[in-house]
Amino acid sequence: MKSDFRLPDPGQLLPNRAIAVRRHGFADRFRMLFISVVLGLVSIGTAVVVWPGLYADYRIKQAPVEVPEASLVSAECKTKKMSVNCEAGIAYPRDGETKIRTVDFSFFGLDKGDYETTVVAERGNPDNITLSLAIDKFWNRFIGSLAIVVLLGWVSILMGRRFIHLSATLKAFREPAVLQPVWARITMRSKKLGGNRIVYFPVTGLRKGMGITTIFKKSETPWMHYDPVQDETFVLAAAHPRARLPIMLDENFDRLVLSDEETHAAKAVRDELAARMDG
Repeated sequence: MKSDFRLPDPGQLLPNRAIAVRRHGFADRFRMLFISVVLGLVSIGTAVVVWPGLYADYRIKQAPVEVPEASLVSAECKTKKMSVNCEAGIAYPRDGETKIRTVDFSFFGLDKGDYETTVVAERGNPDNITLSLAIDKFWNRFIGSLAIVVLLGWVSILMGRRFIHLSATLKAFREPAVLQPVWARITMRSKKLGGNRIVYFPVTGLRKGMGITTIFKKSETPWMHYDPVQDETFVLAAAHPRARLPIMLDENFDRLVLSDEETHAAKAVRDELAARMDG
């Protein structure tokens, strides 16, 4: 994949031999799996909890009948940020008895005033009963719940894919191979207890998606080069031919198994690359 960044070719950075990876530095592998599972369950749970009620209200929407003899035992709508949450108890006569049904629903809105509503039921099915407000806001509720389900499901899939990519990459790293040096740019950096947390994104060789997060321990020093012309901070990474994700290299190349002579040569090439970027 081509890049718009004007960067010198780092192809001569590493020796042309099979190189073992001593430390990959990837972060959040199992956290991504956990988040993926949690968000997936929340997405499914939202559909299971909300959509049956929406389907019941959809049936009412097709043939609504006002129920004047019904009354509200309780009714309240609360605005929370961008959503309105409503709950009501409906008392209605049925076969000589008074039944009470509790309905609750939410929709997107910023109104903080009172809502006018009546009690409506499905024609031919008086037990399927709700408020006219719920029917009026049906498509608002459906689109809102669909957006939540799709968004959470999509993020869950992305997190799951990244976990799979990390796992496959770590498996590939078990075998030494000729590593391809690549440039990457920094998208986020923060200091955490025990070291630096850096998010980088390869300039070439990786499709669009989430950045790669790495942790540099206190004993490691990340190598970064700021290019004022492009207003970007770049780093060097190493791509394994059978791995999906490249690892970010450190100042002393300690993440790779190199000899002292190879490390010295790699630093010289790196300094030359940085000088060419500055020139």
